[in-house]
Amino acid sequence: MAENVDNLILEQLRLIREDFGRIDKRFDDLETKVDELGARAQSTEGVLFGLGGYIRSIDERVEHIERKLGI
Repeated sequence: MAENVDNLILEQLRLIREDFGRIDKRFDDLETKVDELGARAQSTEGVLFGLGGYIRSIDERVEHIERKLGI
């Protein structure tokens, strides 16, 4: 009888270990996705910064033209 109980306990421990393995893999996948999102956010920030500079340049040109025209 004790052997059956030992086998049941070992089987449950094996299942728990498998569950932890799956959970660990999910966390690894999630961490990878978070890193990718961070990289994308930095890339988007760079593009927006560049566009801001371009718009500022256009604004300066328009102001220069307005000064020349006396507007």
